[in-house]
Amino acid sequence: MAAVAAARAAQVVWSSLTLGERRAGLQAVKRALVKAADHIVEVVADETGKAPLDALEGEVLPAAVQARYLARTAHRHLAPRRVGPQPVLTKRAWVEYRPRGVAGVISPWNFPFFLSFQPALTALAAGCSVVLKPASATPRSGALVAEVVDAARLPEGLVQVVQGGPATGRALVGAGVDVLSFTGSSAVGREVAASAAARLVPTLLELGGKHPMVVLGDADPVRAARGAVWGGCFNAGQACVSVERVYVVAEAYEEFLAALRRAVAEVEASAQPPRGIGPVFGPGQMEVVEAQVAEAVAAGAILLSGGRRVGESFYEPTVLLGVDHSMAVMREETFGPVLPVMRVANEEEAVARANDSPYGLHASVWSGDPDAARRVAARLRAGTVAINDALVNYGIPGLPFGGVGDSGWGRMGGAEGVQGFCDLVAVTEPRWRRRREAYWFPRRGGMRLRRGLLRLLAGR
Repeated sequence: MAAVAAARAAQVVWSSLTLGERRAGLQAVKRALVKAADHIVEVVADETGKAPLDALEGEVLPAAVQARYLARTAHRHLAPRRVGPQPVLTKRAWVEYRPRGVAGVISPWNFPFFLSFQPALTALAAGCSVVLKPASATPRSGALVAEVVDAARLPEGLVQVVQGGPATGRALVGAGVDVLSFTGSSAVGREVAASAAARLVPTLLELGGKHPMVVLGDADPVRAARGAVWGGCFNAGQACVSVERVYVVAEAYEEFLAALRRAVAEVEASAQPPRGIGPVFGPGQMEVVEAQVAEAVAAGAILLSGGRRVGESFYEPTVLLGVDHSMAVMREETFGPVLPVMRVANEEEAVARANDSPYGLHASVWSGDPDAARRVAARLRAGTVAINDALVNYGIPGLPFGGVGDSGWGRMGGAEGVQGFCDLVAVTEPRWRRRREAYWFPRRGGMRLRRGLLRLLAGR
């Protein structure tokens, strides 16, 4: 693939710069992003149907925060890390982070600019170049990343964009990239991982999620209900971290339900701020949402609110009661504004239900007792957990973000995100000049000496 070859040539130039010079480049990207904000909002809104406010808040603002964070911290994340050389005290030891080379980035349609920009800029921060394949449903939004980088006057060709569907993605995986970042469904993620593994290409996979929200008995019902609606309906529920299951301990159930009725009544199926939750715009996504709700109702679930399409692109904020884990809406990713609420007996059942899923991306726990909240958070099987909030972790660029199980592996964000695009190299050197080391041939001493070393080094 010609794009990989062009990116490789640009990477040689980019990686030869000092960390300080690359830091200046990242700051230039940040400035170019802010300057292009209105244009980005216009393109994203036109391509997805999002309100300009949502495009600014959900795409441009987090991208700017990410750029600011990387410009300020990437050089620290990549600085050599000293390691104590015990028991070989005659050595110095450290770890270096070296860019892997050309990073392939395959991004999704739900946040088409930000989820293209974040992995691409993280790869650049690590010293890599990028070949980006945006989602075929949102090609223009993804291509804006290269425009921003070009406007920052970084080395020519540093970010290449290739457009197309699944065949283009498969071609990119096999085109000789040195590391691959994929954000998308678990099903496609498995295919990407298998293809990359056949070529021994390291991967960073951010896949599906089924966010369990655990509401304990002492939770603030009003805050928890508002958090559920925000976490389940932001971007019409089309986020990998969206609240998709709510488990409420029995003693809190009635108050939570009353507060949830009021909170849902404050939002609507439209793209008009401040009440609109936005369109369901993903390919075939409306049909998935409708099918899951219909199947749940047919199996005995009760519609507390919503449950209907509005026009071509909107779906009412929907609350389902009487659900159980036999229903797809509780097992499979919905990716729509649907909140299935399940009453549970106690904390133990809530944790067991929350962990009864192959997904493990994001979870939340709601409680008025910090100790109880932390106790439950520590037991939830997820890569990220929020206490008394829903989606906030993704908005903190210093935190690593990623999942376990069917939600993938690897992390974006924080030091771990930058270092994920690097090879770790362990280096040693002698502290002083010597003709030979004590452990070289011909070896000195015998079993008695070595038994003494064993007791000295590991006897206690």
